[in-house]
Amino acid sequence: MRKVVEILIAALALAALTAGAPSPASPQDRRQEPRDYVLLAEEPRDGSDLIGRRAPAFSFERWLRSPVLTPQDLHGKVVLLRWWTEGCDYCAATLPGLETLRRRYGARGLVVIGVYHPKPPRHVSDAQVLAAADRLGFKGPLALDERWSTLDRYWLTGREREFTSVSFLIDRDGFIRWVHAGGEYHASTDPAHARCDADYRGLERTLTTLLAPS
Repeated sequence: MRKVVEILIAALALAALTAGAPSPASPQDRRQEPRDYVLLAEEPRDGSDLIGRRAPAFSFERWLRSPVLTPQDLHGKVVLLRWWTEGCDYCAATLPGLETLRRRYGARGLVVIGVYHPKPPRHVSDAQVLAAADRLGFKGPLALDERWSTLDRYWLTGREREFTSVSFLIDRDGFIRWVHAGGEYHASTDPAHARCDADYRGLERTLTTLLAPS
């Protein structure tokens, strides 16, 4: 009996010592911890949560092959933004197809902007970016997002994303209407690239709808 009482007293003492200690963080608590990029369980990764939202403002360091463009300058145009960089196989596969769309629909009001974001973020020369764009066959306007400030605003801040080579199609009134969450998309008859082809066809269908006369 004395042994049982001693065990009971020890258990009560331990409970008193740990009563004020914080309990291990639950998954919900961890989601509230400050981090640069946090993915909440209910947030999709594919960017569909951004469709229908007003496109954020640009803050690019420089423009090449174009004067400085702002969302106000582009009001009334359909705008396709594609982030890309050197040494990116997905970008190399995608940019030629975007040049095709730029040439096909430019006269109807489409503006395709290739947004160069160096990895890691750093200063790059105009000559380097122009040469890389030429190698990939893209001849349209180029914007330099050297600090990734606009990429953060559009895509990264507050979220965990797999890719940074992302695309946004913005309508004439400045609202996001189509998002590609990264990787490649282009026309293809190769079954291995069926998803790339489907994404490209989906983009073209959406932009032709947006370009239709009102």
